[in-house]
Amino acid sequence: MAVYDEFRYTQSVTRKIPGHIRVIQWLLYFCVMIFTILGALQGPIWLFPALGTLFGSWYYMGAARVTYQYQLEGARLTVERTSGLKSKPRTVTFGEFDLTKLIVMGPEGSALLEKAEADSAAAVPRRITYDVSAHDPDDICSVMYLTGVGEQSGRALKVFFQPSPELRDYIRRIAPGRVGGYEE
Repeated sequence: MAVYDEFRYTQSVTRKIPGHIRVIQWLLYFCVMIFTILGALQGPIWLFPALGTLFGSWYYMGAARVTYQYQLEGARLTVERTSGLKSKPRTVTFGEFDLTKLIVMGPEGSALLEKAEADSAAAVPRRITYDVSAHDPDDICSVMYLTGVGEQSGRALKVFFQPSPELRDYIRRIAPGRVGGYEE
């Protein structure tokens, strides 16, 4: 039994909603207001487009809200993606990664990652890239290069994510010497 078999950690990361999604949301709400005013002036037939646009906007924003949950159990990192309306969220297992197959991990743009980037970009079959980060420019994104197992056996994997310092510490203990570039 390996030391890391007892590791259990869960972290949630909410993806930042991009500005263009907010613009679309406000345009949809503006349409609701226009249809409501037209309905007040010209009759209740405009109620249907107003309600349709309102519910469409509500559904659209529910789909735009995405939360990733990183679950570490032993040396296995599972990422679940939750999106949709709050009343009916849809959760999908987005990726499963064996951290014993970790090649290197560090902050995005780090010199430590250059060799792994070149090797994985030239990999045959083509590498698989997962982006399960918050898409927040104010938060440092980490990049992890691994060798796939299971369905992805023999493929190079590149994962963008935003681990907490505790999760980075667990990964560092699972794969000593392969996690670096962080100022701590």
